[in-house]
Amino acid sequence: MADNKLLELESAVLDKLSGKVNLILPQEERERIVFAALNEVSGDLQRKVIPQELDALKSEEEKRKFVRNFLSYGIVEELLCDSEVEDIIINSLNHIYIHHAQKGLLRTDKRFTSQAELDIFARKILLLSGRTSMRKISNLELPNMQGRVNVCVSPLGTQITITKAKVEPLSIIDLIERGSLNFTLAGQLWLYVEGMSVRPANLIIAGATGTGKTTLLNAILSFVPGNERMVIIEDTLELNTALYDSCSRLESDEDLSMEELVKNSLRMRPDRVIVGEVRGAEAKDLMTVVNIGKNCLGTIHASSSREAILRLQNEPMNVPEILVNLVDVFIITRKFQVKGKVYRAVEEVSETGGMEQKTVLLSQTWKYDFEHSQLKEVSPSTIYRDRLAKATGLTARQIMDEVKVRARILEVMAQKRMNSIKEISAFCQLYNRDNDGALVRLGLNKRNLLAQVSRNL
Repeated sequence: MADNKLLELESAVLDKLSGKVNLILPQEERERIVFAALNEVSGDLQRKVIPQELDALKSEEEKRKFVRNFLSYGIVEELLCDSEVEDIIINSLNHIYIHHAQKGLLRTDKRFTSQAELDIFARKILLLSGRTSMRKISNLELPNMQGRVNVCVSPLGTQITITKAKVEPLSIIDLIERGSLNFTLAGQLWLYVEGMSVRPANLIIAGATGTGKTTLLNAILSFVPGNERMVIIEDTLELNTALYDSCSRLESDEDLSMEELVKNSLRMRPDRVIVGEVRGAEAKDLMTVVNIGKNCLGTIHASSSREAILRLQNEPMNVPEILVNLVDVFIITRKFQVKGKVYRAVEEVSETGGMEQKTVLLSQTWKYDFEHSQLKEVSPSTIYRDRLAKATGLTARQIMDEVKVRARILEVMAQKRMNSIKEISAFCQLYNRDNDGALVRLGLNKRNLLAQVSRNL
């Protein structure tokens, strides 16, 4: 079939499918719906085109081949399947660019050959995301959490940016092995997030665009106890929560703001409210959530803990200083390049320590040493440690020991190649319920671990 007739057929199928496909449909169901639409359209086209031009679609196998191609991403399918490709950038009919995980921005030899072909591609993405109408700016998701898409209608042609999700999301151990943090800090993060089910830390991850904020947030969700109710609010769905049945996923759009969703979350009986990216007025409502005893996690654009605090305090967030102080921990991520290779790492960890003349006090505990390319502990966690000790009735030394024990546990898991998010989440949830039983699974003993920790302190 000639290319122009194929595009005409695809366009007619898209018209028939409007409103019939949504984001969570299984692939088999999508194929069935598209196949039915193709049969309907083929009959209509028989009266409009020369019959032999439809010969290629007379057999069932040819129709199924059309359906498979229709549901693929065509020219960018190969790029979507490449694990090193982070972003795909389509600037109208120009060459397609990618952000490579190791090499940065690269030009490819791929491009759309006509505006009609590009328009069909954009309409397919809209359809597969479950939307029915394209706006001048549309933020969409790919099925099966493959990534998010920004489509911007421009006088110079449609501009599309696809930000891929990891096929297998990076776990905390994966991040350690990539040099983003170390086992000791990972043990501290585990304690921050879990809080021994008594006093979890309210935690904000900050950094510039593309520094790994969401990746780190996704990884530390493994530390959330399985019996806690989470409400996750995002403007585009990115976080991976497949292992949590009690988790509610909410997404803002043109008709429903992040602020409204954060306010509504309190009616959903959450233990934790997680905001994928804090940008505006929802920040004040999120701090109100914390003020009434709930736990919060989220990300924000800022290059330091102090800058994150200033952003929270000023337009458009306007969070009062006393509420900003409810955030226990700020984590700063950074992207940098060495000898042509891109790295992402935790650059800073700071705990809040109360107020002094309307200024939120900060105690920096970790800082990245760029000269030696490693994270260094600049001071021990004393503020959160003491808060957790008071809440649990444990001593400060016992809390410090627990961090070391958890760091050692993660080391053993890495040695045993138990590094997937699924394995880490399952183990951490078991450890939360039954310390000793979980350690037995790793061939460890809590008493022996504590003895090792004491010798190393």
